[in-house]
Amino acid sequence: MSRISLGLRLLLLAPLLLVLSSYANAQEPLTLGAAVQLALRQNPSFQTSEDEADAARARVGEAQAAWFPRIDFSQGFTRGNNPVYVFGTLLTQRRFTADNFALDRLNTPHPLDNFQTRFDGQMSLFDSGQTWYRVQGAKRLRTAAEYRTEQAQQDLILEVVRAYYGVLVSQENAKAAGEGLRVAESNEKRIENMQTSGMVVDSDVLSAKVFVAQMKDREIRAENQAEVARMILARELGLAPDAKPQPAETLTEPAAMTQTPQEWEQFAMDHRPALRAAQLQQEAATSEKKAAKAAFGPKVGLYADFERDAFTLGGPSGTNWTAGARVDLNLFAGGADKSRLAEAQANASRAKHDLEWFRSGVQLEVRQAYLDATSAAQRAAAARDSAEQARESLRIIQNRYDAGLTTITELLRAQAAQLDARSAYLSALYDWHLARAQLERSAGNLTPDSELLRGGRSQ
Repeated sequence: MSRISLGLRLLLLAPLLLVLSSYANAQEPLTLGAAVQLALRQNPSFQTSEDEADAARARVGEAQAAWFPRIDFSQGFTRGNNPVYVFGTLLTQRRFTADNFALDRLNTPHPLDNFQTRFDGQMSLFDSGQTWYRVQGAKRLRTAAEYRTEQAQQDLILEVVRAYYGVLVSQENAKAAGEGLRVAESNEKRIENMQTSGMVVDSDVLSAKVFVAQMKDREIRAENQAEVARMILARELGLAPDAKPQPAETLTEPAAMTQTPQEWEQFAMDHRPALRAAQLQQEAATSEKKAAKAAFGPKVGLYADFERDAFTLGGPSGTNWTAGARVDLNLFAGGADKSRLAEAQANASRAKHDLEWFRSGVQLEVRQAYLDATSAAQRAAAARDSAEQARESLRIIQNRYDAGLTTITELLRAQAAQLDARSAYLSALYDWHLARAQLERSAGNLTPDSELLRGGRSQ
């Protein structure tokens, strides 16, 4: 009994332990690759794409079912005194006797109960290829749904990359703002000491205090942005907003690209999941058009039924069966088949045009993403140089101010410029990482195994 009780307790605690384990893992620093894997397991939005693929797989079985026999069972009960009903039911129950030919019993029979048990079967032998075309279309739609799931995976990875580096850059900005505040406070104290010594005027002290207040405001804003960025990342990972996932990587410059734009474009034409899904969608529309044409052809099928009729359920009964074959050919249905064919032809034409438009859109997207990635790398290099120059400029101006060779205005301007240059470099790094991820996604190559998810190179 104790073992059963212990096992039951463990079974009840298993979901809670799983949740606590996931929460604990979320508090540990996450690499970008680990964050992607966590999102693919837990993001609810991505799960809907997998549900859609499951539904498409089920529709294949639904289409294939037309090739198999259909058997229906029914159990019914009737009671009545209609002369024709009573006469026929007595025959089917195998209870008809010579006394039932009496005129009074024929004209005014007593009410009769009948429990009818039926098995009805039918099977299509030939339907002019209609089922075959529908099965082929369903299979293509199933594969298209699987490609859409793969595309949804890459879209989710892109959002995780966006949120992950958003946390990194916001934390670096908060760190830079904190450092700027500490420098401003240090300068404020130095200037107050210089005022006491009569080396600077009162306006310099006031300017320093105003600058400290500005730096405090900047730090508060940066910390708030970092908190929001962590909540956004938590949502993409399928975690609660207060989970506060912490990236384990640092914001570095990505490796240089080696492929040409033409190579990226060709790869996208061959591997972009959404494009391959659109191709299959167009093929499925063509299959549906052929199935609509097949509706005009003849259909050949078999049918059979078995019937059991009894006065009481389970009592003595009479049984009978019927079997046969049938050929159906629609001669006129008010133009319904013709209208369905016209609709299918229009859908096939639309799918063809959608595919052509989508293909050109993918080409444009890849070229634009390549240019964005190239320009982001160039802007990051320029921002890096600017940040180094601003830092050196601040050092020089600080020395000049201490020596009484420049004004407080120029010093504060240099401090603000140094912080702005640092923020601009961080923003450029973020744009660079995101542009590289967008390029991979536009080409259909942003998978969990992508090199972009293994970190960049330090500079």
